[in-house]
Amino acid sequence: MPISRAIIAYGRQANMQIILADPVRQSITGNAVQGSMDSQTALEKLLAGTGLEVISTHDRLIVIGLRKTAAASGVKTASARRLGRDATVSENVNVTGKRDNTSTKRYASQIVDTLSAAQMRTVPDLSVVEAARRIVGISVMPSTDDNRSDNNIENITIRGLDNSYNLITIDGAQLASANNTYRGARLDLIPSSMLGELQVLKTVDAYNDPQGIGGQVNMVTKSAFDYGNSFDTQLLGGWNNLAGSVVQPMHENWRVDGALTRVFGKNKEFGFVLSGNYQELHSASHAILPGDTTGDGWNYYSTSGTSVGSPTNTDAQAAKGNAVPVRSQDYAFDDAYRRYSLTGKFQYRPSSRFDLSVFGGYFHTLDQETRNEALSMPSGTWTQGATPDTGSVTTGQYQFGITQQPETQRTWFVNGKIHYDINDRMHLNFLASDSIAWDDSYRTMIKYNTGMNENTNKTTYQSAYGYNYSINNGAPVIALNDLSAANDANNYNPRYWRFYGFHVKNDVRFLRGDWRWDVGHGFWLNAGVTQTMTHVDNSETYTQWIPKDAITAAEIGNMNEVLASKVLTLESAPGLKFPIFNYQEALNKLLNNKSLFKTTNTTSTTKPAYYHLQESITAAYFQTGWHNRYVSLQGGFRWDHTRADIGNFNGVTNSGVTDYQFETRGAGYDYLLPSVLASFNVSPTMKLRAAFTETVGRPNYGDYGAATSTTFDGATVNISQGNPNLKPRHSWNYDLSYEWYPQKDTLVTVGIFYKDIHDEIYTRTSYGNVVMDGSTYAAVVSEPLNASGAGMRGVEMQFMRQRFGFLPGILKNFGISFNATFLQGFYEETMDDGSQRRVHGLSNQPSHIYNASLFYADKHLEARVAYNRIGKSLYSTSGTASWQDMWLQERGQLDLQVSYRFYKWLSATGQVQNLTGEGYETRMGPRENLIQDRHPAGRSVWFGLRFQPDF
Repeated sequence: MPISRAIIAYGRQANMQIILADPVRQSITGNAVQGSMDSQTALEKLLAGTGLEVISTHDRLIVIGLRKTAAASGVKTASARRLGRDATVSENVNVTGKRDNTSTKRYASQIVDTLSAAQMRTVPDLSVVEAARRIVGISVMPSTDDNRSDNNIENITIRGLDNSYNLITIDGAQLASANNTYRGARLDLIPSSMLGELQVLKTVDAYNDPQGIGGQVNMVTKSAFDYGNSFDTQLLGGWNNLAGSVVQPMHENWRVDGALTRVFGKNKEFGFVLSGNYQELHSASHAILPGDTTGDGWNYYSTSGTSVGSPTNTDAQAAKGNAVPVRSQDYAFDDAYRRYSLTGKFQYRPSSRFDLSVFGGYFHTLDQETRNEALSMPSGTWTQGATPDTGSVTTGQYQFGITQQPETQRTWFVNGKIHYDINDRMHLNFLASDSIAWDDSYRTMIKYNTGMNENTNKTTYQSAYGYNYSINNGAPVIALNDLSAANDANNYNPRYWRFYGFHVKNDVRFLRGDWRWDVGHGFWLNAGVTQTMTHVDNSETYTQWIPKDAITAAEIGNMNEVLASKVLTLESAPGLKFPIFNYQEALNKLLNNKSLFKTTNTTSTTKPAYYHLQESITAAYFQTGWHNRYVSLQGGFRWDHTRADIGNFNGVTNSGVTDYQFETRGAGYDYLLPSVLASFNVSPTMKLRAAFTETVGRPNYGDYGAATSTTFDGATVNISQGNPNLKPRHSWNYDLSYEWYPQKDTLVTVGIFYKDIHDEIYTRTSYGNVVMDGSTYAAVVSEPLNASGAGMRGVEMQFMRQRFGFLPGILKNFGISFNATFLQGFYEETMDDGSQRRVHGLSNQPSHIYNASLFYADKHLEARVAYNRIGKSLYSTSGTASWQDMWLQERGQLDLQVSYRFYKWLSATGQVQNLTGEGYETRMGPRENLIQDRHPAGRSVWFGLRFQPDF
């Protein structure tokens, strides 16, 4: 609006008398300022870039006139957005308007980075998690389940700290997570179309829940009062270049999303937002997994004639031995991924003193995945070849199988917020939310094997399936002794039909109330209380069917009776066919002939997996601060009281018989957490920030609940167990940053930080033996433990210029964005023998993160090239030998987006994700010279239309 009208509106809300000392041209427009802030800050942002300034002030009289050295520019800027709370300084004023790309960061009291809705629309990202990786200090993670493909990006790390450390909120309220591995909710569930802004808080003060050693993600939903009457939707179709490369034919991908906003009522006091999203994504990949999911796919031997089963996985053995592949494995995946969501928001704002909003949403995903598997396992003796990378084993066995593993995730979320100004200086805020999340995943596994003894359901290692091998850049290639025998489907007998079910339900209820008093003369007080109640139920079902004996196995038939016509090529064993099962025919072998099968006792798997957790977090906080035009100081503390009650089954063995008894136990802790934050306006465009805070990282639900998950592939028992004695992490955090805003659309920042982490939680993997069904098998046990010490230091820097307006011609329409993060983390790990070693990296922490974007925008055309590169990160560690640590290797991704606007309401869009088709690779070994997992990722292409009709 014209500056004169904007100043009048400001004066009314601030209860100030405004005098214009000079005539003001109507062509000068006031900046669109919105949010809750002190009157001084609001006025500064209102006048920024207009050529006007405050000439004098007296009590509640302000005189504004033309700046003598500047011409009125008429350039619009935007204001600070509330970071889940109200203003940080005195005499709050509520004003409205859309935000720009830097205002939240510039005017926040904390160190924060953001993405606006407009920024998220200009990159070819499918969800919030993909968009978030464009933010400095943020990296993304694929699925951490090696039994599944890596085609879906699920979680983020903040400053090298993953979702175990960080809180995920919508409008300041926690989103439930149906996940045993991470407390933070999966961000791939959330469509970016529902958001007005994505905020990443990197300093967590007393106001915020302290679960945020890395930081917190707050998703600010769209406000009708920001967008007015609008409708924005897009429909795109495309394909992934790897889809159709395994078994399923190539299917197109589809996505549609949109948001409708309306304001209505006599005085436009009501607002409504409706947002929806649907995506259907198809992909395929052929992966190798020679290291197996737990790293036991390699061994080191130094003397020819060594027994292949010898337990020689030590650092000393690796230093003088040769790497031998003992689990050459191919996985071929077909994925059909569907997700949809529907959200709505009702708002009521009858005056600047009161506003109310209610938001609700439902998020649903279904991942229908089929995994085809080929696996070689050797025995006998090992003989060294002509070079250290070659050798042979005398006997072995081979397996083929198929797994259907659908997973459904559902999340409900609802919250209500009320803001009320008691008077000009005293304010109240209330928030209540409820979020429920479910994860239901199933795994049906069918396998056929060479050398089966159907009377004992064990395999015999045979010379035909021994092999020679060579290692090429860390990947094993084997040549079986008798290729014709291995290619004969009649040599593969039925082994098992397994049915797993994994179920997690999480309900999070949250209440908070906040009081604020702007004392005057720059002083203010904040105080509040919060209550969080979390209920988690985790259970597992498992049934295994095997042939009764050799006679019934013969009636069931061999592998050739259940094969489809398609055959793939094995990467790990050239010349050996990779037969594909007809899943339904293989399943019908059991369903139609159950009398030929028997079940095994799976109580030792299902009982320890169950737990029920009820966690109560009661907190109170107090903050105070002071500010003037140059300095802002604030300090406070938060008392956090946590109590958890856990129930699970504990196995008690007596005379060889194990009885599982349900037991309950309690745990709790209290923290008094201080925070001190300061900012200094070195000049009107430069700012220094410093912060000292203490935060915590509560144990993940599965670690807390001491749940035990057991899987068995016929040779190795993999056991993942919780630890009821875990203590929460806590961290002393130190931050220092410099920010420069030389232009409205330009940003330069540099920040350094250090985190002194105590009682860090890490997962240690150990190797040994376990008795199962009366037989002894090799076992891999993973267990969370507290480290004696840990730390993280890092540097963040970013530069953004939205538009090079000083350049001639079309060059002025170009812009650039670049950010870089450098991270160094460590923790002290206790080994199986009681010794300690320093691991140089925290779990999922990359060594560096780079983002670079070049973009162009004029009246009709917008184009962007975006590159993201993430350094190698620690995937898991071994408590037996450091060479078995796994490291996810460095990876880069190049994305493109071009859109052309035909009319104000219609534009066409084209996108390419992962243009170079770079995949994922995890390595292990003394010099990371061995591949644990290599998984390709395809290139996705999209074309579509965007509609923005003008109401």
